[in-house]
Amino acid sequence: MKKKIGEILVQIIPVMIGVYLGFVLSNWSETNKRKSQTELLRKNIITEIKSNKSKISEVLNYHIMLRDSSRIIQNSDNIEMKTLPPFFKGTRTVILGNGAFDTGIQTGLINSLKFQEIQEINEIYTMQSAYKDFNQLILSNLMMKIDFKEDDNGDRKVYGFLAVAMTDIVLQEKRLIQSYEKLLKEIDTE
Repeated sequence: MKKKIGEILVQIIPVMIGVYLGFVLSNWSETNKRKSQTELLRKNIITEIKSNKSKISEVLNYHIMLRDSSRIIQNSDNIEMKTLPPFFKGTRTVILGNGAFDTGIQTGLINSLKFQEIQEINEIYTMQSAYKDFNQLILSNLMMKIDFKEDDNGDRKVYGFLAVAMTDIVLQEKRLIQSYEKLLKEIDTE
């Protein structure tokens, strides 16, 4: 009986070691794959944030000019808005990307990042979402306010609205740019 148990153990032990090594190699391979995917996600988020920062930086000066010009015209004695002023080129709001972040959430890879990074990235994308919503609100309100009648008071309201709206947009854009720069310093390893 001891002989049979010994023979069985001699046959089982190599199989068990082989299965164990198979699990270890499979786990090691999955871990490396996950790390690689996580690093790719980090790079994609960094690229997306840099792109969003660039988009906002491009329109910031226009929004500052629109805010200041609207304030000056609103406070002037002679307002005639039969046509829009030549400096007005629309609200020029930008569409900010969030594809990399959404992909990270959908795949669960976002959870592989450090907790602090996840919080800061989430905060950025929450700010971007608020920026987008506010831009849509401004555009719809502006469209309702513009009425090309010969009413000087209505024109003053349009310029007042533009001055206030662009003040808020400029504040949001500056805050976003600062947040982008802070996050990029912390997670951009290149």
